[in-house]
Amino acid sequence: MHRRDFLRYMISAPIAAATFVYGNPFQSILGLAQESTAKALVVIFQRGGCDGLNTIIPYGDGEYYNLRPGISIAPPGSAQGALDLVDPTGNQNGLFGMHPALAPLHNIYQQGTVAVLPAVHYDNASRSHFDGQNYIESGSSMRLPDGWLNRYMATTQNGTFLRGVGFGSSTPHSLRGEVPVSTFSDLNSFVFSDSELTSKLENVYSQTGSAPESYHSMLLEKGDLMLKNLNTLSQIDTENYFPENGAVYPSSSYGTQLRQTVQLIKENVGLEVATVSIGGYDNHSNQGGATGSQANRHADFAGGIAALYNDLGSRMDDVLILTMSEFGRTAKENASGGSDHGNAAAYFVIGNNVNGGIYGDWPGLQESNLYRERYLAHNIDFRNVMGEVVDRHFQQAGSIPSVLPNHSYQPTGFLPTVI
Repeated sequence: MHRRDFLRYMISAPIAAATFVYGNPFQSILGLAQESTAKALVVIFQRGGCDGLNTIIPYGDGEYYNLRPGISIAPPGSAQGALDLVDPTGNQNGLFGMHPALAPLHNIYQQGTVAVLPAVHYDNASRSHFDGQNYIESGSSMRLPDGWLNRYMATTQNGTFLRGVGFGSSTPHSLRGEVPVSTFSDLNSFVFSDSELTSKLENVYSQTGSAPESYHSMLLEKGDLMLKNLNTLSQIDTENYFPENGAVYPSSSYGTQLRQTVQLIKENVGLEVATVSIGGYDNHSNQGGATGSQANRHADFAGGIAALYNDLGSRMDDVLILTMSEFGRTAKENASGGSDHGNAAAYFVIGNNVNGGIYGDWPGLQESNLYRERYLAHNIDFRNVMGEVVDRHFQQAGSIPSVLPNHSYQPTGFLPTVI
């Protein structure tokens, strides 16, 4: 980052290095980075409404092929067919397969460390991208001013200032709230080498603002946190990082952000939750089947997860990956070779402590079983997935009422009670 860009960055409204909203917005977590917490969570959001029926293929439900004659995925054993999902004991379930472009994720599934949740959503769900994403990231069936991940961090103590990191151009709703978080598009762009100016700014931001000068105090805290981030991140060599265990990240920005997430975990900066988004799933036309638009996104999505998983190796004992989307798509393909905004979506949970397998009774694709005779019904409430992460991954069951207000949490079982 050059001097001119840095000054423009400081003068402009919310600093991307530390986006604060809601509650006491400039309450900052200061101090030097410490050894990372025992557990970390990486949330991958598939934005645009990922078609779950062409992600986890219900090939054993004959209605699937009637509803999707042009974009369906052939059964396992066929050319470009679905990858069969056998249970951890090796038995074929005869119902579900995985999209062939998800082969890297399927390889991990075969190790017994991937939970597949084919039909996750909530009652009376919105089919608006904006509302759907905000409701889910709020951890509520209505939009709340803060997000479920920030509320989780607000219920626990961690003396580091890089607890929560959102990769992207803006802070995702899940990370918004009273706990300060950092937002980056790319760690490589967050570098400032003008030591003279940095030293002067450190002197400015080390001052203590008086109570009546609230805006002055806010600026001091924002600047102080940003400089601490600069100091920490300047010690991380992102350019010459070599992934371990043969991991190869996709060349996309999504792949870069996952690689940098792993670096933050390995550097023990105190990262507790990280979010990464991947878009391109709003396939109203020309969606494709085994190949095409969605298949290309799936290949990027699964390749990134496999790289992160392999790169972390044994550290996946303490890291959990959760994937989600704002909704699935219509059960029936449309006239343009695509699918429209739907209901239930497919989620994945990946980690060395995950009870691998398929979760939830299949709602079925017969018209009488469809939600409003058009959409896949859900069988797991998304808040129960979040609750299980808080309860069994972070071991913070007492935080659930704050994280998921007005919800009666019921575990699904993809994580053991004691990890």
